[in-house]
Amino acid sequence: MWYWIGMAAGIYILFIILEESVYYLWNRYVYGPKERKARRWKRILLEIAFIIRLRLIEIRRKHTNKDNAGKQSA
Repeated sequence: MWYWIGMAAGIYILFIILEESVYYLWNRYVYGPKERKARRWKRILLEIAFIIRLRLIEIRRKHTNKDNAGKQSA
């Protein structure tokens, strides 16, 4: 009896391993390796940081222009 239970469990585990490996390989084929994804996210984050940096520089310039205009008129 334990032999059949063990065989059923073994076949079930092998089926799960086969299914997950097919799923992993298919996703790797469709979406590419993780390195490409990591590079893409890194590039997106760098672009966002660059835009934020440009906005901060623009805000600082406006602020210094307001300060300079206020000092000149006083």
